[in-house]
Order: sequence, then C-alpha cells, then structure tokens
Amino acid sequence: MATLVLSTVGTSLGGPVGGAIGSLIGQSIDQQMLAPPARGPRLGDLSVQTSAYGTQIPRVYGTMRVAGSVVWSTDLIESSAIAGAKGEPDVTYSYSVSMAVALSSRPLREIRRIWADGNLLRGEAGDFKTSTDFRFYDGGEDQAVDPLIGSIEGADGTPAYRGLAMAMFENLELADFGNRIPFLTFEVVADDGDPTLADILGDASDGCIRIADGRTLVGYSAIGKSMSAAIRPLVDTFDVELVDACGLIGPADGETLQIGEDELGTSANSSTATRMQRDQDPARSLPASVLVTYYDPERDYQSGLARADGGAREGEETRIELPAVLSAASARSLAEEAIARAWARRDRLKLSLPGSRIGLLPGARVKVPAMPGIWRVEQSTIDAMAVALELRPEWRPLPDIAADSGRSNAAADRVDGPASFALAELPSIDGTPSSVPNVYLAAASATQGWKPLAVEVTGPGWLASSTTSAVKSVLGAAISILPDGSTDLVDAVGFVDVRLVDAEQWLLSCDDEALMAGANLALLGGEILQFGVAKPLGAGAFRLSRLLRGRGGTEWATAGHQAGEAFVLLEAASLRQVPLPDWASGSEFEVLQPARQGSASAALKVSGDSLRPWSPVGLRAALTDGGDLAIGWIRRSRVRCGWLDDIDMPLGERLEQYDVTITAGEQSLDYSCGMPAITISAVQLGRLGTGTATISVRQVGDWGASRPATVHITLS
Repeated sequence: MATLVLSTVGTSLGGPVGGAIGSLIGQSIDQQMLAPPARGPRLGDLSVQTSAYGTQIPRVYGTMRVAGSVVWSTDLIESSAIAGAKGEPDVTYSYSVSMAVALSSRPLREIRRIWADGNLLRGEAGDFKTSTDFRFYDGGEDQAVDPLIGSIEGADGTPAYRGLAMAMFENLELADFGNRIPFLTFEVVADDGDPTLADILGDASDGCIRIADGRTLVGYSAIGKSMSAAIRPLVDTFDVELVDACGLIGPADGETLQIGEDELGTSANSSTATRMQRDQDPARSLPASVLVTYYDPERDYQSGLARADGGAREGEETRIELPAVLSAASARSLAEEAIARAWARRDRLKLSLPGSRIGLLPGARVKVPAMPGIWRVEQSTIDAMAVALELRPEWRPLPDIAADSGRSNAAADRVDGPASFALAELPSIDGTPSSVPNVYLAAASATQGWKPLAVEVTGPGWLASSTTSAVKSVLGAAISILPDGSTDLVDAVGFVDVRLVDAEQWLLSCDDEALMAGANLALLGGEILQFGVAKPLGAGAFRLSRLLRGRGGTEWATAGHQAGEAFVLLEAASLRQVPLPDWASGSEFEVLQPARQGSASAALKVSGDSLRPWSPVGLRAALTDGGDLAIGWIRRSRVRCGWLDDIDMPLGERLEQYDVTITAGEQSLDYSCGMPAITISAVQLGRLGTGTATISVRQVGDWGASRPATVHITLS
C-alpha cells in the first residue's frame, strides 16, 4: 500500500475539483484512513459526455482523450431545400447544431483529433470531415466571450468561461450522424511535454504537496468527489510516500538509521518489553491477481488492461482504475509492482525503543538488527519515555516490463483534399420525364477514399443545400483538343487525351459489342460520347479513341472542343441530381462547399436541352416530277434512346408536332405538322425562287422545341 500523511492541511487542497481531504489523527500513515466513501473515478467516467448541472470538469495534465461536458447549446437548426417537378415539390431537410463543450478546469495548449460516434470528425492534420465552424478556447484568465453565444444570450448575461478550456462548434452539420448530436471525444494537450508525478500532485494540491518524483505520465485526468479521490489513484498505484512537514506534504527526508541491538525491548516503566515482534498478514487478505485499467496511446486512448498474477496464491482479484495515459509496458509493470509490493509488505515489525528515538516519525527508514533490508516506519506511538514503532519492508519500483498494446480498430484518418466539381445537363438517367432541367453533379478529389460532401447550389436569388454522391465520380479534364467527327459511324480517327483528378482511378477499354450496348459513356465539354479504347499515358492520363460521337442528342456539340474542358464518366452511382427550380432554364447556377475557404466550385448555364426533344435524324428532301418538295425524317425520344425491333420509340411528349422552315436568301416558308413528313407544293415553293435552300426541322415538345436538323437542296 502507498503511504500518505495529510494532517493539518484541512480544506486547502479543495481546488477546482472540489472537496477537502481533511486531517488525519495521530502520526499514522495508514491509507485506509484516507479512503473516500466511494471508489475514485472509473475510467468510463472520462469517456461519457454529459450536459447535467453540477458535473465535475477534470483537471487535465499531459495528453488525454476526454469527452467533456456540454455547457451551452442551441436547439437543432433545421434547413430545407425544395426540388422536384412543378406541382410535386420534394422537400429535403437537414439539421445542424451549435454548442460549447467544456474539456478541462485547467488551461489546455491545443486540441488535436476529435471523434464523433467513434469516427474521426477532425483528423491529425486539423481537417474536419464534416462541415462546421470551430473555435478553441484555452481556458486562460483573459478568455473572451464567444461571439455566437454572446449574440444569442446577450453580452451582459454571457460568461467567458475563464479558467475553463472549451471547444466551440458553430453549425455542426448532423447529416453524418443521423440528424442527432453525436457523442464527441477530444484528444487534448495540456502541458509542454509529459508531466511528472511531482508536477501533477503539486498542481492538484495548489502547491501543498512538494515532492521530487520524476516519473512521467503521458497524461492524467484529476477528477473525483474530493481532492483525495482525484489524486488517490496516483498515490496508490505509484506508491508515492508522503509525510506532513510543517503544513506541507512531501517525501520523508533523511538518511537510513541503524537501530542498535541494545535499544530493543525498552518499556515506559523500565520493565522488560518485547524486543521485536514480527507478524504476517494472512494470505487470503492479499491479492491473488491485480488488474490495472488505463488509457493506451497506441490504441487511440482506448481503455487498456494490464494483469499480474500471483501464481497459485490465495486471495482475491484487485482492480485499479487509473485515469492515466500509459504505455502497455508501464501499465504491466505497475500491475506487477502492485501485487509484488502487497505480498512483500505482508511482513510487519513492532519495536519498543527508548525515548531517544522519539524523532522516528512515519516515513523514516531504518535498519533493524538481524532483519534484512530497509524498513519504513508506518506508525509511531509515544508512551512516556518509550517509543513503539510499527514498520513494514521498503519497496523499490521495478523497471518497465515488455508488454503489447494489442490490436486496435482505429478510426481511419483520411485527409480529404480539395474537391473538384462538374455540373452537367444530361438526359434523364432513369428515363423519367421531368418538368425541371436534369442537372447532375460530379465530384472527386485526388486523395484516396471518399464520403459524401455537403454542398450549396446557388442561382439568381436562390440557394439549396445538397450533397455529392456517396461514390466518387471519375472526373477529369481534357489535355488535348478533340476534333469534329462523324456521328453516323465509329470515329476511328479522332482521339482525345484526358487526365483524371484521382490518378489512382482507371479507365478501361471495351470491345465493339460492349460499345454498342452503351459501355464507356462519358461527357466531354457539352458532347456525350463513348470510347472503345482507353490507352494509359501515366499519372492519371488516358488517350481515348474509337469513339461514338454525339450521343444522347448532343451531335450539335461535336465541334468546338477545347483543352481544359471537363471530362466525366457517366455512371449513375457516381452522379447526384441537383435540385433546381422550375424556372432554371436560361439561368446560371454554381455549386460549392459551404464554410470552406478557397474551396473549388463549378458553374453551368442551364440550357434546358434535357427537357426538349432530341433533333430529328435521317432528314431527307427531294423534288417530285411535278415540282413538289417531299420532306421526311425520323423522330427520336428523350425518354428512351435505344432501337426497338418492330416498335416505334415512345413519344415522350403530350403531342407529336414539328416546325419546318425552308429558307432561301431572304425568303422563308414556315409550316407545322403532326407527323414526320410533309410535302410542299410547287406553287408555295415558287415563292423562294431558285438556288440553294436550307430545310430545318424541329420537334416541338412540352417544354420547348428541339435543336434543328438541317439539309440543303437546290431549287430550280
């Protein structure tokens, strides 16, 4: 057992942790007289986040992982975004919270990692995995009022929480935590370097305990119902021997004294007393095994367990809850020391000495005739001119014993690099007609791993919250210029080089059968194409060739490509449809990450092409023998783009209607029809005169007309 004398100190050790150790009666260092009504804090007490009034705030030393106490919080803050078709709005809700968490009742130097529900919220590099504004208050006496708390509570009624180290979260997004406040733990650093036992006991006692013990801990949390409970685990486990010296508590000083053979057996009444009495505590009162629970820095400060067994010895299991951060080797050594010390100190000596030994107070070291080793005075009783002493063998700490921390399922600390975005207006991925332009968001980063990112989409006087897809997009940019090419056959001549944002992603070639089945569909600038060959060039770059051009009604975009335009592999799982208002056509929208300084963004002017029919194909015109002009074409559908045997394509619009314009010079003729063919009479055609005429055909849809299909003919 550790030895401790705390007499005449009274309440001076109360301090921020609260409670008084009190005085001991007499000159005894029996630790049982120090014992509080209940055990000291269990390790679990430091890992449970609370918000109850009267909760103790620990004094943190060194580096620890603590949960803290919520001292201020807003209600959940609800935000909504409206998306969907006209008349059928789809309202999505998101939630955030602002709160302050008290961590230590003595100043801290910094906060490192933060865990939320066991997963990293803030990584080693200081990056937050979920959007929030974060502020750290070190607990100094000049600490300022938090601006958010002050603005809500009022400057006059807001404490600055001076002397209390705090973490402040503003607008912590809760989508990653099931729209509830997560359980938070914090890796905090209080001191510059590992504190010593002398540092901790001296500070925790407000300077009343003064020792020169240089043994170090990685971290310690002083918490308990009293100061005794707060420091008792240290004193017990490390066998810190303290005595009262003129109101200050410190180690027993002085050299080891030799008791003479002739001093033994002195009594108060000059009669012969027992020279020496040696007793042993019964084996059943001593521990058969000792368990030490502690925090292991090799396992992200999770609770560790070190065990020492006494072989086949009798006795019970003793458990020591030590709210300290230790290596596995140090913890095992402490467990071995505890059991060895308990069994070594089962011996007790009682001596009767003359009054000249009145100065032998508890803590003094002596050598006793015929007894090996050094003995420590535990209790001294003065009776007239004689001194009765009770002694136990002195114990020396053992060096660290090798031990293994074991395996740990540590939370992955993925540093999210800057995100890259691309906005694209595309045909509906699932083929469902819509009254709102189909705009999709692609997002990627150069770092490994991926999780959805909160984004904001802004337009003229409009804002909506959204997230990226849970799957990282295959996103990049062109590093060469794709020339114009035919949309009728495979383009075996043209090629384009692209570089991906994530160099670890890969593009695969496919055969013609897979190509015709729709494989390797991609967006380059405004053109949707497919590639049959993807030749790796290194460093995330690929040369794409054997192309199918102008897919999805984008034949109009085959010309005008340029270097630097976005490349997106069109995979449904990696794209997120962006909620837009029904007036979006013709307006410009931008996507960016909120609360991220210097974050990337992407913009797109919505054309409305995704709502309009695709241009007709196979446009043909010929003059009949009678001079009439016969025009025919094949319509397409924005609902389904595959060819079906013996079945016409679904219309995709409420009515089938076409606008036909014939232009020659400054003259033009305009017609409307409800079928994919029309004949212009020779009389009407004569109004245009002779020469080259241009025929344009647009299909008219529910939300606008298609881009034109054109053909030229010579009028004579």
